[in-house]
Amino acid sequence: ELLGTVTEALRAPWELRLSYRGADDARPRVRVVHPYGVLLGVRQYLVARPVDGNKVMRRFRLDRIEEVSITGQSFARDPDFHLASFAALSFGSYHSDEEYGEVIWRFAPEAAETARRFVFHPNQSASDQPDGSVLVRFVASGHLEMAWHLYQWGNQVEVIAPKELRELVEAYRRNDFPSLP
Repeated sequence: ELLGTVTEALRAPWELRLSYRGADDARPRVRVVHPYGVLLGVRQYLVARPVDGNKVMRRFRLDRIEEVSITGQSFARDPDFHLASFAALSFGSYHSDEEYGEVIWRFAPEAAETARRFVFHPNQSASDQPDGSVLVRFVASGHLEMAWHLYQWGNQVEVIAPKELRELVEAYRRNDFPSLP
């Protein structure tokens, strides 16, 4: 039902009225937004611009929307907004301005061939190293989602940057996985 209402609003486009419970909200708050898209990942997010407040484009977790309805009010989409560019600010679907920055991962020679074929981020670059390893670089946020992903690479990946992500994953690098993702 929720996705049906969101889909209808995206097609028109119609304003949506959400009963939304944020992470720190004891009770849901009613918000009126202009929907622009849905991001699918570990979690699913509605990308929308609130009608009131600072009107900055936001991500609303779908599992925190308790009620949704179409207001019947149409709106004009911002022609300068591009969902793909907005999504590329993040690894996965979560975004944090504080975490946004350069990410560099070094894949061991044993994992380099698999890593070269893997799309970690739409704006990534990869460079082969003299020792047979490969460096993957991109700019994004979402350290926790990165850590979840990196766990499946075991000790075949090393975080070069950012320091905060390197410290987050270092204790969980392991050598007992029988295969790569």
